Amino acid sequence: MAAEESKLAFLRQSGWLALATGIAGLTSYAVHPFIKDAKAEYGAFTAMLQLLNLIAIPAIGLQAVFTHKAAEAKTDDDHKRLAREQIAIGTVVFALAVVAFAWVYFKGNALAASMKLPSLNVLSVTLASGVFALLLPMVYGVLQGRQRFFWLGWAMLSLGVVRLAAAAGLVHSYGSSALNGMVGVGLGFACAFLIAVATSGLPSLAPCEWLPCVTQVNWRDLVRRFIPLSLGGGAVIYMMSVDMIVVQWFFDGEQTGYYAAAGMIGRALIFFVGPMVMVMFPKIVRSRAEQKPTDVLKLTLLLTAVLCVVAGVLGLLVPELPLKIMYDKSYFVVAPLVTWFIWAMVPLALGVVLVNNLLARSDYAVAYALPLVCAGYTIALVQAAPGLVAQTADFNVHAYLGVTKTIGAGNLAFLAVACIFTWLHYRHEPNEAEAH
Repeated sequence: MAAEESKLAFLRQSGWLALATGIAGLTSYAVHPFIKDAKAEYGAFTAMLQLLNLIAIPAIGLQAVFTHKAAEAKTDDDHKRLAREQIAIGTVVFALAVVAFAWVYFKGNALAASMKLPSLNVLSVTLASGVFALLLPMVYGVLQGRQRFFWLGWAMLSLGVVRLAAAAGLVHSYGSSALNGMVGVGLGFACAFLIAVATSGLPSLAPCEWLPCVTQVNWRDLVRRFIPLSLGGGAVIYMMSVDMIVVQWFFDGEQTGYYAAAGMIGRALIFFVGPMVMVMFPKIVRSRAEQKPTDVLKLTLLLTAVLCVVAGVLGLLVPELPLKIMYDKSYFVVAPLVTWFIWAMVPLALGVVLVNNLLARSDYAVAYALPLVCAGYTIALVQAAPGLVAQTADFNVHAYLGVTKTIGAGNLAFLAVACIFTWLHYRHEPNEAEAH
């Protein structure tokens, strides 16, 4: 009976987070039609979104660290320590942001020109949004670890809803542009951060206590956990994001918007797997701490596989459907890309589940192998790009199919590494096998 209740709780919690993620994803995606009319800037807008993902990579480890800590916390002292650590990290992030903005002030024009951005302001707003993108995983981690999935869902949902409302209002008032889109993105991040902080349930500290927190934190313990968790979690974001940066860098800026449209549809698969992984992770941490077996990994893998099959079949049968919903007819030329992109993401979706299972069990060996996969994947993309660019004097969907095939090969390598380390873990730790 308890096992059945546990499965129902998992389905209910992951269902709510999936609903919140779905609404957040749809509203975030709904921003794109407001920007797509400015085709020359749409590629830049999408590239800045992926740059935000890359900026947030260091913080991915923080979410896992704080999920671990919050799941293990039992006393008021544990919760106060969590609050002090959050404030200390926030202080460091804001200090680094000041340095980054000073660098942009002096050197940003050259970078903006190399990335074909319409103005330096687009890069500046992206970096400002990056501050909240860095802090958001940390506060999400506390909600996740304490299994406050209700409020976690609302924070995630607000990320997209506020983004859409703000971007729509700005575009209506001032016109379609990458800058207005990124301002909306930044406001969405800020709202989600405030909701997550306000509902975490951690004790509050007076402002006079904030600065001393920097010296009261056990930085050595944080770094010891942070490095492998950041490498492991960041590898997933990197594999999902770096292709858009490479395409924006090498390909014609007038064409990258078409590729971006197909990419956003394909990457949606990973976003829908995310809620199940977010529910799975703290449950595995708690089961290890309490030395109680759980079958949550098997359940998550099964549901992920079903989701991948459904998405893949729809990608084969009706690849143009999401394009019809979100874009005008000029984008229908990339329908073949949608099919390839979805199937290219399937290995990554399964790999994400396996990697997070290992990280939740504090088996960090895989985290040091995945950066090698990321490096090889990047080299393959960069090496393939010049030859593919030569085929795109006029838009040629087959050249962009070459990019998606490279993505699929890289994600297969990611899944293979995840499978190998999962096999090694259970071979050496047979008693940690899932519940019988």
